Amino acid sequence: MPSGITLIDNLFKERFLPNSSITIIYDAFSSAWAISFAILANKLKEGAFGIISNYNMPIKKLFRLAEFVGLNLKEEVKKGNVAIIDVFGSRYGSRFDMKNIFYLDIVDPETINPKIELIYSELKPYFTNREIIRLVYTLDGVSLMFGENATLKLLNQTIASREKDAPNSILILPLNRDIVSQRFVAWITSISDYIIIGSSKIEEEGLSERLHFIKSPVEDFEPCTYRFWTTKGRSVERLKVKKLNL
Repeated sequence: MPSGITLIDNLFKERFLPNSSITIIYDAFSSAWAISFAILANKLKEGAFGIISNYNMPIKKLFRLAEFVGLNLKEEVKKGNVAIIDVFGSRYGSRFDMKNIFYLDIVDPETINPKIELIYSELKPYFTNREIIRLVYTLDGVSLMFGENATLKLLNQTIASREKDAPNSILILPLNRDIVSQRFVAWITSISDYIIIGSSKIEEEGLSERLHFIKSPVEDFEPCTYRFWTTKGRSVERLKVKKLNL
């Protein structure tokens, strides 16, 4: 039985298109949030360079969260394979002293993108001739910090600017749809190249989850639905799926 991350690779023809965006939409009880870290973990093994913009939590908690799929994020930062732009820590004064973790002096929607562009310029020696995996953790975290309208504007600016300074990159956008408006979800899906939706339901026998693959730029892609669950063990293979005949 394939793991969830193997299935994602197969469905999207093993390699995401350069300069594309992957949106992973889930609800409050779904485990689909872990897919973003699983994709990052697999890409790091292939030699990619990861850049995480953290809007949700203190760095130590982010490290623990990544361990859910066996990703030793702290070690990858030390090795120079991952950089973290800690917007959450910058806003709330929670700082972690380590090389390749970056902080902003002031956090506001008017200046954040130019400041992040300066950090990208500083990181260029790390990702020259390497694929770049950019993870915004999470998009709903950005909306809570700046508001939905400002977040959409910032995202459009980011997509446009990264075409120039990081063309060989993939943008991963996890989004908890229970936190934002339907309008916000609709806009994000309209600008995304790949869309994965995780949905959960509490039934008599326990929590039931589904993964819906609904969008891809690949010509022969067909939307499909899978049962989704997690097993023991800290690795990307703990994310399991089984196709449903609907």
